[in-house]
Amino acid sequence: MLDFDRLQTPEADGRTLIAPPAGQWPARVRESLERRGQGGITLAGHPLDEVRDATRRRVWGFSDDRPLIVSGHQPALIHPGVWAKYVTQRALMDRHGWSGGELVVDNDAPDGMALKIPCVDAARRVHICQISLGGGRHHVAYEDRPRLTAAAIRSIRAEVTDCLRSWDTHSLIETYLTGLADTRAPGDRVEQHLAGRRAIDCALAVDVPQARVSAVFGGPFVADLLVDAERFAAAYNDALAAYRRDHRVRGSHRPLPDLARDGDRVETALWIYRPGGPRRRLWVARHADRVDLLADEKTPVGTVGVDALRADTDAALAEVSPWVVRPRALTLTLWARLLVCELFVHGIGGAKYDRITDRIFVTYYGCEPPPYACVSATLQLPLPHHADCDRQLKQAERRLRDLHFNPGRYLSDPPPELLAERERLIAEAARLRAEQASRVARRRTFLAIRSVNERLAQAEPQLETRMRRHVEQLHACRESNRLASDREYFYALQPRDRLEWLADTLRRAVCG
Repeated sequence: MLDFDRLQTPEADGRTLIAPPAGQWPARVRESLERRGQGGITLAGHPLDEVRDATRRRVWGFSDDRPLIVSGHQPALIHPGVWAKYVTQRALMDRHGWSGGELVVDNDAPDGMALKIPCVDAARRVHICQISLGGGRHHVAYEDRPRLTAAAIRSIRAEVTDCLRSWDTHSLIETYLTGLADTRAPGDRVEQHLAGRRAIDCALAVDVPQARVSAVFGGPFVADLLVDAERFAAAYNDALAAYRRDHRVRGSHRPLPDLARDGDRVETALWIYRPGGPRRRLWVARHADRVDLLADEKTPVGTVGVDALRADTDAALAEVSPWVVRPRALTLTLWARLLVCELFVHGIGGAKYDRITDRIFVTYYGCEPPPYACVSATLQLPLPHHADCDRQLKQAERRLRDLHFNPGRYLSDPPPELLAERERLIAEAARLRAEQASRVARRRTFLAIRSVNERLAQAEPQLETRMRRHVEQLHACRESNRLASDREYFYALQPRDRLEWLADTLRRAVCG
């Protein structure tokens, strides 16, 4: 069991998180292997072992006793903390003779696709340039994003080169772009991106086999969710309720909304959509011999026979083409942990949310949840930092505020008559307080002091402007430091030696 309180993002540059420690992973794998075949679980009438073997042949091309260690992520511009999963996975596969790979979650739908690049100005301050990677509408799945043309890649390369000119120290972005532009890479935009990543990962000996979720998800696991949707929804909602209760989460939509029901219609933990269209929630209405499929409850998609689903799920669902069925987040890790591997490797967010999946294993499948692990890291780019910025900003803000109350402290040549008048009024205010004079009298003296302060400030009007400008500059320096310390820039922006350093750190943790 993971200690979830210790699953915290590594803060310092070069720090890593591997939980449980890599030395405990073989025991987790053996534990998973020993549980095979226990519990008599069936999926849509098929024994679990039979479904597992067929799924592994479909995903990885083999089904034998080799332990499998698997991770997964969207085909996005990953940062080094995500890349750390593949480094650790590859090191353990090599050390123990395991097999494994990455599930490419190409059924996810990004809000947009842009490369965030830090740029450095003449004052050594960092700001952000956004380079659009184009292609496809918002909320359309990665698998339906159009291929980038050669002209588009040339334009992206030119923009990247221009943005990096101010600081780049031999980053690997050119290696990625070369892989992206490789015309030998077949297929769509996802395949282009994976080719770019492989160009880097192969050079660093951390590449792992990849399988796209859109190509391998399906089979009796899906049939079981459709045929037994009501019972699964109850288990799913029970797991969410337990999570909210245990972690004092308020609101029925956090961390995820419950699966809904309306009469004989039940929401499933699956997506359904047409190529190029937005993802929609799959609802079903179960009848004795058939299942009606609906998009977002209201739009009829088609009807599939229960016997046909059980006999050949993929062929039965092909009848509603061009609609496709894809997993939602928890469903994907449920499928992967049940059928695809002995040990699933998460990042921090996925590991924490998979406590929900653990309960579904118990309440729906009636078995102990398979183990999983968590890996993350922090690797910053070699960008300029401004030393002592926070302390200087606090001092500058304090001086700017004090200027309104004690302007004489900051004037180069304050008028002596105004200073004398100010001192007289301050003494008068002290006397009135001591004598507990009327509020009106004390207020009159306060306003007189403020008037003198304003007249003093007018003796050097540019002073406040300079002080405000200095505060603004220090705010800009603090923001620059924040951007320079960001851990989530695309890992290909790192110099090769920085990625090699992180990889060596992770390998040492694996080898003890």
